[in-house]
Amino acid sequence: MKILQKLSNDVAKYMKIFFKKELGAILLLSSIIAVNLFFGLPRLDKYSAVDEPYWTYDRTSKFWSGVTKPKFSRTNINDKPGITVAIFSGLGLLKYDPMEYKTLRQKPKTQEQLETINSINFLFRLPIYLLSLIFLPLFYYFTRKIFGKLTANFSTILIGLSPILLGMSLIINPDSLIWIFAPLSLLSFLVYLKEDKLRFAAISGIFLGLSLLTKYVSNVLYVYFFLLIFIDFIFSAKQTEFFSYLKNKMIGYLILVASSLATFFILFPAVWVKPIMLLEGTFMNKTFMPFLPFFGVILLFIGLDFFFLKSKIIRTILEKISPYRKIIILSFLGFFLLLMFTVIINVYSGMRFGDFMQIIASPKGTNDLFSPAVFGGKILAEIYSLIFAVSPLALILVISYIAVLIIRHKKEDSIATKNVFYFLLFILIYYIASTASGAVAVVRYQVMLYPLFFIITGMAFARFVQIEKLKKHQIIISIIFALALIFSLASVKPFYFAYNSEILPKKYVVNLKDMGDGSYEAAAYLNSLPNPQNLVIWSDKGAVCAVFSGRCEIGLDAKNIKGKNFDYIVISTGRMSKTFKTETSAKSYIDLEQAYLTEDYSFKVEIGGRPDNFVKVVNAKQLLLEK
Repeated sequence: MKILQKLSNDVAKYMKIFFKKELGAILLLSSIIAVNLFFGLPRLDKYSAVDEPYWTYDRTSKFWSGVTKPKFSRTNINDKPGITVAIFSGLGLLKYDPMEYKTLRQKPKTQEQLETINSINFLFRLPIYLLSLIFLPLFYYFTRKIFGKLTANFSTILIGLSPILLGMSLIINPDSLIWIFAPLSLLSFLVYLKEDKLRFAAISGIFLGLSLLTKYVSNVLYVYFFLLIFIDFIFSAKQTEFFSYLKNKMIGYLILVASSLATFFILFPAVWVKPIMLLEGTFMNKTFMPFLPFFGVILLFIGLDFFFLKSKIIRTILEKISPYRKIIILSFLGFFLLLMFTVIINVYSGMRFGDFMQIIASPKGTNDLFSPAVFGGKILAEIYSLIFAVSPLALILVISYIAVLIIRHKKEDSIATKNVFYFLLFILIYYIASTASGAVAVVRYQVMLYPLFFIITGMAFARFVQIEKLKKHQIIISIIFALALIFSLASVKPFYFAYNSEILPKKYVVNLKDMGDGSYEAAAYLNSLPNPQNLVIWSDKGAVCAVFSGRCEIGLDAKNIKGKNFDYIVISTGRMSKTFKTETSAKSYIDLEQAYLTEDYSFKVEIGGRPDNFVKVVNAKQLLLEK
C-alpha cells in the first residue's frame, strides 16, 4: 500500500512539474485544436466529396468484412492500398451498415434517407479528421527536437490552421492520412540523425509503414532516407570516422526498414495469406520499380565496399565532395528560389510562358514527356500548386528566409541551412518522380509536402522574431500571425480544400482537381425546391447525386442522356476540361458548352471567392437539343 501511495505521489509530482514546464505548449496546441474543430467539425456532414463512395460503400466495408469473416485475402481492397483509411473510417461501421444505402446514389431519396446518408458521412469521416488533430502534438514534438521551441510553435500553428490540410482531413481518402504519416516519418528520421538514438529510427519506420499502408508512393522515402545518411555525413559540423559512422547508421536504417515492414505486415491481413505482398507493397511495388535497379546497384556497391574495404571508396568520394558542401547547398537553395520566382513571374505576366492551369487540367496531354520544356513545365506547375496554396505570409517568409540564408550565410545558420536543404531536396525529388511517372502532383497528390513547407516557414518566422528590436514583442507578433491564418480559414469557409492564396490573381485557380467542393451546396439548393424527389437532373459530378433527393444521371454516355426529360443541369469548373475534350454523342442531346459558359443560371456557388471556379445549376430547357 505504501509503495502504491509513493508511486501515486511521484506521478502527481512529475505531472505537476510537466504541466508547469509545458504549460505554454499545452495552451498553444489546445488553442490550435479548438480553432480547427470550430471550422472543421460542422463541415463533416455538410459536404459531398468525389471518390468517397468507393470507400464508404465498398472498400471500408470489404476490408472489415474480410477481417471479421475471416477471409483475409479480401482485405486487399485497393491499389493505393488505403488500408489505414479503411481501418480508421471503419469505426463508423459500429453504428451504420452503409451498404444498405449504396444503391441510392442516383435514385430519389426521402428526407430520412438523406439525413442518414449525412450521418454516415459524419461518422466515417470523423475518425480520420480526429486523427489529424491527435497527431498534431507529434509534429510539435519532433519539430521542437530538431529546430527548437520557437520554430515548433510557428510550424504547428501553420500546420494546424492550414485550409488545405484541414480541407483534406475532412475527406475519406488516402491523401487525408498520407500528409500525417509521411512527414512524421521524415521528421523522426531527422531526429534520429541528430540524436543518434535508435528508437527514433524505429519510430520513423513505424510511420513509414503506416505511410505505405496508406499510399505506396511513400516508398520513395526508403531511397531518400538512405541518401540522407550520406548527405548528412558530408554536411556534418563535426566529421567522424566514416566506417564507424556508416556502420552505426546502417543499423538504424535496418531498424527503420524492419519496423516499417513489421507495421505493414501486422496491419494488412491479406499479407498474412500471401506474404509476397509484403515485397510487392514496398520494394517491388510498381511505383518503386523504376528506382529498384539503380538502388540495387548502389546497395551492392556500398555493401562490397563496406565488407571488403571498410568503406574506403565511399569515404574517399565523400571527402572529395565535403569541401564543396557550402557551394552545393547554397547553389541548390538558389536553384529552388529561382524556380519559385519563375512561377511567380509567369503567373503575374498572365501565364505568358506556359499555362499552369492547362497543365494541371490535362497532365497527360502530351506524348513528349521528357522534353525539357514539357518536363520543366510540369515541375513548375507543381511548384505553382505548392506556393499558391499557402498563406501569402508563409510564401513571403520562405522566399525571404532562403534569400537570407544564401546572401548572408553565417556559421550559426549552417544547421538551419542544412535542414532547409533536406526539405527542399525531398520536395524536388518527389516532383521529379511524379513527373517522370507521367502525372502532375496537383494539390491532393502533393499534400504530404505542405507540412515540410510550413516547417521552413516556422524556421523563417522564428528567425524573424529574434531580431533584437522584435524580441520583446514575440507574443504579440505570434498572435497577429495566428489571426492572419484564421482570417484565411474564415475567408474560404467552408471550401477549405479549394483555398487559393490571396495574392493569386482572381482569374486563376490552384486546385482544379477538386474533391467535390460546391456539390453539397448545389444539391441543397435543388432539395429546397418544391417536390425535389420528382426532379430529374444531369450532373458532371456524382457528388451532387449522392445528396440530392431526386433522380440524377451522370456520365457522358448517350444512354444516360438521350430521351431524359431533365429539369436541371449541374456543371462545375473541375469537370470542364474533361467534358470538353471527351468525344461523345451526348453532346448531341445537351449543349454542354453553353451550360458552362451561360450566365443565365438558377444557382451558382463560387468556390473560394473565385468567379471562374464554380458549380452551377442551369435550367435544362435552354440546353436540351433533342428529346
